[in-house]
Amino acid sequence: MILLFATAFGSSLFAQKFTKKEQARREAREQYYFCGSTFTFTAGYVHSWMSNNAIGLDTEYYGKSERWGNTDNSFDLGFIWDQAFNKKWGLQTGAYYMRKGGDHLYYYDNGLGIGKILRDEETDEVTVQSVELQCQARYFFNLAKKMRLSLNGGIYIDKFFSSPSGIRNWNLGPQVGIGFDCNRVAVSCTYQPGLFEIVADDSYTKQNAICVNIGYRLWKK
Repeated sequence: MILLFATAFGSSLFAQKFTKKEQARREAREQYYFCGSTFTFTAGYVHSWMSNNAIGLDTEYYGKSERWGNTDNSFDLGFIWDQAFNKKWGLQTGAYYMRKGGDHLYYYDNGLGIGKILRDEETDEVTVQSVELQCQARYFFNLAKKMRLSLNGGIYIDKFFSSPSGIRNWNLGPQVGIGFDCNRVAVSCTYQPGLFEIVADDSYTKQNAICVNIGYRLWKK
């Protein structure tokens, strides 16, 4: 009898506590639309480039030389998980299919002091495909119940699964950006400077990118 009473009493307390937590969560949602977790599909435009501060010469004075550089315009696809801790702070993680690139440029110097000449017919386009993971903190500016701006900052890591020879198989760096959320629509602009050299035999070339994405919120809890 005592055991049954204790079990019933404990179950009642647990049910009341659970009900209060659920009620508090519902009230928070009513006051702040983005409260809790959200899951978003996103796609966007990627403008990437390989920064290079030097040209590697085959000979010291003249001959064939090469450089990685120029820009590439491509796209990304991904899924984002957002967690809003309160009206000011949140955390966002994401997984993307990403395409970035640039050019492999070949120069020639005839040794007459007129400078290096670029031959367009010997410029190779470089495209790397990767799975990219992102994690960033977000600071919110609430504009309305279902509308907010954010400042974002964090890190990203690329694992290349398709890349030309001479390119390392990963990249890592910081990222900063801004975001705009309105009801189920999420828009963002992110700048990603490369932290490490991605060309295996080069001490200067880094992969950089600017990504502009638009997403649709599939699920909110």
